[in-house]
Amino acid sequence: MDLKKSISLFFLIFFIYSCEKNVSTYSFNGYALGTNFNVLYNSEKPLKNFKKQTDSLFSKFNKSLSTYIQSSDISRINNGENSIIVDDYFIKVFKKSKSIWKDSDGYFDPTIGLLTNAYGLGPNKIPSYSINIDSLLNYTGFEKVNLVNNQIQMKNGMFLDFNAIAKGYAVDLISEILIENGVNNFLIDIGGEMYANEINNVKNTNWRVGITDPLNPDKKNIKIFLENKAIASSGNYRKFLIDPRTGDKIVHTINPKNGNANQTNILSTSVIADDCMTADGYSTAFMAMPLELSKIVVQSKPEIEAMIIYVDENNEVKTFYSPGFEKLLF
Repeated sequence: MDLKKSISLFFLIFFIYSCEKNVSTYSFNGYALGTNFNVLYNSEKPLKNFKKQTDSLFSKFNKSLSTYIQSSDISRINNGENSIIVDDYFIKVFKKSKSIWKDSDGYFDPTIGLLTNAYGLGPNKIPSYSINIDSLLNYTGFEKVNLVNNQIQMKNGMFLDFNAIAKGYAVDLISEILIENGVNNFLIDIGGEMYANEINNVKNTNWRVGITDPLNPDKKNIKIFLENKAIASSGNYRKFLIDPRTGDKIVHTINPKNGNANQTNILSTSVIADDCMTADGYSTAFMAMPLELSKIVVQSKPEIEAMIIYVDENNEVKTFYSPGFEKLLF
């Protein structure tokens, strides 16, 4: 090799090395959608307008989909206004929800918000321990809700609630913001719903995330590698009520078939998918579905992987892993 080529190669190696050395990991924290969120990203310098961009995103997102804001589009629709033209956020969440509702045989159902509120686990914080379930079931069922010309058609008295999928979608939207800003190596976490893009190139490793142990909710004993994938988890170990009459646990995951809000043998679920909205929706669905039906859905959909922690017929805690999920454990 002649001297010129040697010098050129040296400077090329030095340039690449210098660029790598200038990259750092930055953290951005905040509070949105009723929970904490955190973003870790690799960049040569911190993003200047990231807070402004995320604030704008969450403001528009809440205006469209928040059931906790009375002036939002979804609240106005729930209050009987039938002339609301919904935006792209609403349309995408609606269509994904319809798809998962079909795949889950109706166990994922955004219309059970009426029951959630009645039990005191939604925007209405006042619990009722003697609700008329049969009466409320007349106003549930996602098959009764349609999107026509960007307007929602449903009968008065029904209540839409996309909170079981909205956080996952928000993760996907923040991912888009980062990529638009030229950041390609990052990990986003909104209340436990996560997406990892590429690797942590400061440490030159895959992003590593922890999953809450349902038997010990203060610890994340289950850990996986994540790269270009999203993960969402669901469980009834934090958000529940106790019926003072019976001592039974009233959980946030409601069976849309019968309106039952009692704890089942499913303790927690985690789903890995290409996008976080999909992962979020299926993790919620698998909490409500019978275990064997969940396994069938996972096995029929190669685009998702799942972990389901459950109690078997001998009252022993067991874990089902799909093959792709198990490979990511460390």
